[in-house]
Amino acid sequence: MKSTGIVRPVDTLDRIVIPKELCNTLCIEPKEPLEIFVDGAFIVLQKHPENTIKTAKGNLGIVRKVDPVGRVVLPKEICKKLNIAPKDALEIFVEGTKIMLCKYEPARACIFCGEVQDTVSFEGKLVCQKCIKSISKLLEG
Repeated sequence: MKSTGIVRPVDTLDRIVIPKELCNTLCIEPKEPLEIFVDGAFIVLQKHPENTIKTAKGNLGIVRKVDPVGRVVLPKEICKKLNIAPKDALEIFVEGTKIMLCKYEPARACIFCGEVQDTVSFEGKLVCQKCIKSISKLLEG
């Protein structure tokens, strides 16, 4: 999963605006229902035609519609579970056809490429394994 580099705040009504470009890319239309569920520290939004469903992981999915401006109201119980308060920033990720939201923490991603997985801390900065290999090749050559 790679960060889109987009960070959006949660408004006082627990809504977040999904960028129009992502809605277009993932063919999400206004008023289309999205399933909302939690996967670790992530809120996952996925297109779904039913009102509530049982996911493969056994989590109860909650379906919400995207409004004409691209906003989705996050369920209070999910915000509470993940300690998300109004005006907190959420980072937006895309994985296949899923939109994943995570509470924004600037120090979570590689300082060079923005990758969030397989990172290690070096002198207080995160660097991913891929960038470490690239830097190693530069130093060797």
